Amino acid sequence: MNITINELRSVRFFENYTDEELKIFIGISSIKEFKVKEILFEQYDELSEIYVLLTGCLSLGISLAQEKRIRLGTLEEGHLFSWSAVFSPYISTAWVMAGCPTKVLAINAGKLIAEFDKSCAFGFKTMSKIAQTISHRLSDTRFQLMNQLTL
Repeated sequence: MNITINELRSVRFFENYTDEELKIFIGISSIKEFKVKEILFEQYDELSEIYVLLTGCLSLGISLAQEKRIRLGTLEEGHLFSWSAVFSPYISTAWVMAGCPTKVLAINAGKLIAEFDKSCAFGFKTMSKIAQTISHRLSDTRFQLMNQLTL
């Protein structure tokens, strides 16, 4: 299953990309679907793909000792996750689970990094969006952890 430029254009993460840049994403991506309660990846898994949530609902959280999990929040459609796939050592910092039938765009991280080498402007634009994602996720995580500690 493929995605079109027009479909990508309607996804929040891909705002402000040119048609040529969207073609790059299409060329290095695939669509993946997940069922309810299906784990996309676990904390500490090695990641090779960055995901953008197209449709559905996802929960993310962290694992603690003795198999205890803390749910830190949900991801909204159009948001990027699994950003660890572009940063060495490429290890997930959280687990992600589908809360309903879910469709994601899976972007090959190695090929994406190679595209950054071809176009610094494309790389800067994409890494800026990834950095914004990390910043928001860090703020959300702090807020959720503070709430957990006050319970």
